[in-house]
Amino acid sequence: MFTLPGSLKIWRYATGIALLASSVSLLADTLITADNPAINYYGRFDFTDPKAPRFNWSGSTIEFRVNGATAVGMELVDGAGYYDIEVDGKVQSAPVYADSWNSVKYPLVSSLLPDPHVIRIIRRNEPYWAIATFGGIYLSEGGTVQPLEQPVRKMEFCGDSWTAGYFIEDCGDQQAHTNANKSWARLTSKAFKAQDVILAESGIGLMKSLGGKTCLPEKYACTFDTMGDAATPLWDFSTWIPDIVTIFLGINDKSSGASDNEYRTAVHSFVTAIRGNYLNTPILFIAYKDCMDQATESAVSEETTSLGHKDVYFYRCETQVNGCSWHPDTADAREIADSVVTGIQQITGWDTTTVSAEQKVKCNRVYRRLEAVCIADRTFLFSAHSGMADQNMVVTKPDGKIVQRLQYNGNGPCRWDASRLPEGVYIVGALKTGWVRVLVK
Repeated sequence: MFTLPGSLKIWRYATGIALLASSVSLLADTLITADNPAINYYGRFDFTDPKAPRFNWSGSTIEFRVNGATAVGMELVDGAGYYDIEVDGKVQSAPVYADSWNSVKYPLVSSLLPDPHVIRIIRRNEPYWAIATFGGIYLSEGGTVQPLEQPVRKMEFCGDSWTAGYFIEDCGDQQAHTNANKSWARLTSKAFKAQDVILAESGIGLMKSLGGKTCLPEKYACTFDTMGDAATPLWDFSTWIPDIVTIFLGINDKSSGASDNEYRTAVHSFVTAIRGNYLNTPILFIAYKDCMDQATESAVSEETTSLGHKDVYFYRCETQVNGCSWHPDTADAREIADSVVTGIQQITGWDTTTVSAEQKVKCNRVYRRLEAVCIADRTFLFSAHSGMADQNMVVTKPDGKIVQRLQYNGNGPCRWDASRLPEGVYIVGALKTGWVRVLVK
């Protein structure tokens, strides 16, 4: 038998200690499990297993604040995912490519100063067949996570490849250069400091998709965007109610031969589905010029006139796109977002300043408990259901700034004279009475 010289035995022993120490160092990293309440999730996540939430829609985001950590990693299963990593709002130079169907620890950022930092993990590319599972985050020794207030405005975007950021960065590798984090939808929600849900897929339509794909309204009720017979749980709409829904479709419907009548019918059907989940949420339909825009405009007009539905709006996009295969590049996405931001401001009255949770009026779930009737020029009567007596009500701008206070004692309606206020949208109510959106003209 071959015997090692003594010096080599000592070297091998020392090397073994070094390797063991390295392994211990890796194992010593602190795992923050995915069910930690300090981690925020934006998008459609399946929390059937709270320690292993699953997701796959483009733009799905995981957010947390770390303190005292110099390095951060994540535990993830995703064989086909590209992720932008944002540190304090700045996107890191290279995305993380998750390329394993096994659970892998991926490094996210290193050489951090041990100060508080906000980190966001954003799925860039389209899901197709992949459903990712998030296992938590790893922090270097001494690191902790701290609660981080979520944005209080909520926006939902439905769309096709333009909304998913298809080839938005460059031509070439589609998945590597598709980035929902740079799409007009994400730029719009960032402008309003809002959290968002992005439901977008290349080739998809409202009533006809390219290649016979399933249309978006059929996927709208699903937690995941899947292809073929892949299973997906239904989404629980009561868990997240947006302040506005924006739908930008029609390009693929036009390419697939949809008629104007078919498309108008599809618009009406989708409005009905959305209203079944969000009773009072404004709905904005966007259509690109010459791509079902006239049909969309006609349908929206019917919604707000003959059908008597409120808060349904239309916008025609006329941005000349210069990206790959007739898609927006980053400059085009910015132009689209800027115009949509202006349109949404006209609908909601929002500004683009930060809104705190204490200022924000969370009204979508309780609109119906308070009713408003205009009885004269800029004079309104408010009435609430029984049991809402002796409640001070406030009048706020949509950004949460209080402009007036009212006293409602439950004995008959409350009268509000808005003659001294500028024209615009106001939110009136209180926690017990509920809230109502009022347009002062």
